[in-house]
Amino acid sequence: MANATVSIYLDSSYTKKDGTSRFYIRLTLNRKSKKIPLNLFINPDYYNARTKKIKEIKEVPNAKGNNLYLKEKESDVQQIIIELERRKQPVTFTNVLNLYDNKEANGSFIEYARARLITERNILKPSTYKGLLWDIEKVERYFPNVTIYEIDVEWLENYRNILIEKLGNKLNTIYGNLSMIRKYVTLAYKKTIIKTNPFHNFPLEKEDGKKEHLTLEELDILHKYYNEKLFLDVTAHDDRGKTYLTGLKYQETLQHILISCYTGLRLADLQALRYKHIENGMIIMPMGKSRKNKEKTLRIPITTRLKAVLDLNEGMKPDDKVYQGFVRNSSEINPMLRHIMKEIGINKYLTFHSTRHTFAVSALTLGMSIETVSDIMGHNDLKTTQIYAKVVDDKRIGEMSKWNKMSKLDGRNDCFDQVVCPECNNPVLTFEKGVIKLKKLTLECQFCTTNFSYKVN
Repeated sequence: MANATVSIYLDSSYTKKDGTSRFYIRLTLNRKSKKIPLNLFINPDYYNARTKKIKEIKEVPNAKGNNLYLKEKESDVQQIIIELERRKQPVTFTNVLNLYDNKEANGSFIEYARARLITERNILKPSTYKGLLWDIEKVERYFPNVTIYEIDVEWLENYRNILIEKLGNKLNTIYGNLSMIRKYVTLAYKKTIIKTNPFHNFPLEKEDGKKEHLTLEELDILHKYYNEKLFLDVTAHDDRGKTYLTGLKYQETLQHILISCYTGLRLADLQALRYKHIENGMIIMPMGKSRKNKEKTLRIPITTRLKAVLDLNEGMKPDDKVYQGFVRNSSEINPMLRHIMKEIGINKYLTFHSTRHTFAVSALTLGMSIETVSDIMGHNDLKTTQIYAKVVDDKRIGEMSKWNKMSKLDGRNDCFDQVVCPECNNPVLTFEKGVIKLKKLTLECQFCTTNFSYKVN
């Protein structure tokens, strides 16, 4: 190898507000050094400068995986130097960095996307990381060998058709899947790995979906099913025809659904909820999803309804759960939720996040102030909560429109037909236009007992 050394370097001379410092690859050529930044940060206390490894202790999540990542990056630069020597090209900082930036794209798109995702692991929320990984695996299922150079408008159209026709995905699911591809293709374009970005000619469509929610009446039905434990007798059959009970997990899931409906908790926050978060008749816990680098604490009063579905017993330890079983991830809980809705007879396409919509709309319908609802839900902006207020207002408008049927009040009879007796001219029947589908009615006057026929317009 040329007069070059490669090593991992943690620059502890600068720390972020959270106390972490960035890792670099330190490349030394002819006694001059250059740092290549890595997207990995850690508290310097958890780094062993002698072994150049992150300490693999319980306080450091994914330490082993990050150590492998650091070793891999160090090896990448070493291999680049060997490759330049093989090509008989000068080993300069410029040549090394050019090959380093382009190295990830020499393989498949799957490998490139995964490599970039790993570098982002420590700055992404766990749910975001899992979602992107799931989207990458979805592409791999149908195009395991696609390279980043092959992804053009035609390929994108083909993949979108698979999502629609083979998988039956909805518009917003497709938007999420293609957004992952756009993220890494755009990154490759900015790094000049590819010359054109196909997404400049391939706009993504997103549906401003209706925020589906349960009504107060439907919530009552759900609570009744939970109290009466009507799902405990649910059974399933395996491939050998054996029948076994699966009702317990549905009863547990129903409890989790109701807790979220009564609190507005997101799935991740519900999964983290423990007895230690119950203080003075309130749920007080850090919100898992915070924006603008601001910590936010949720403070949710425990109502009578909520208390009825929480497991709060004497002698509980701080880390004990306040519900039965465990809260499943969205890929498991959403199909179970829809099965529960089908069994109850509620014909709505719901996800677990719909429980959050249910809390917001129900709270506003019951008269809670929009500011209080916004605070309980952890919204950073009141405009987010106003979306739910519009749902309530639309419902009010729909209900108030029923007054339009009383057209006599403004001197109009546009909405109704009135049938009068041909003999005594007394009114026999009044009905809303379009309601009666028959072409002809046979009627009897209640005043003079005359029988007659009436032709419906």
